[in-house]
Amino acid sequence: MDNFNEEMKHLAPQFMGQQLGNISIEQVRGLIKRQKRLRGYSFNCPIGSSEFNLDLSGTARILLGIAFFGTNLKESLSASWAQFVGVTSTQFTVNNEIVIDQLDPNFLTQNFNNNEYYYIPRPLSGTDQLTMKFINTGTSTELVKMVLYYI
Repeated sequence: MDNFNEEMKHLAPQFMGQQLGNISIEQVRGLIKRQKRLRGYSFNCPIGSSEFNLDLSGTARILLGIAFFGTNLKESLSASWAQFVGVTSTQFTVNNEIVIDQLDPNFLTQNFNNNEYYYIPRPLSGTDQLTMKFINTGTSTELVKMVLYYI
């Protein structure tokens, strides 16, 4: 059995992706560059209007989408999922293009989407300006958790 393990370890690919066949390390690096990445954010949104600049990796080339996670539990037994209560409106801009405008963030949570994220593809250059604005009409600061998906 030891001979079998010793012989088989030489057949294992040295780099991730090489199990796809006889591909070079440069092709493996190209494959990795095209994989989905995630960047998480957490915002304390005070009462009124607030604006946050979003930092994203300089290697980002395509924005895939966005997702929110509500942190307040609804008390109703018919819908016990987390939702936003005070934050009632959001605006998302990418390089001065308004991508999301005056939208209740609850629409971008797992409760209104069957997919992992809400798909809003946009090209990126690596020096992009991304801004998220919130309007909190509630009575206290609300925590907003958000994730951007990109390549």
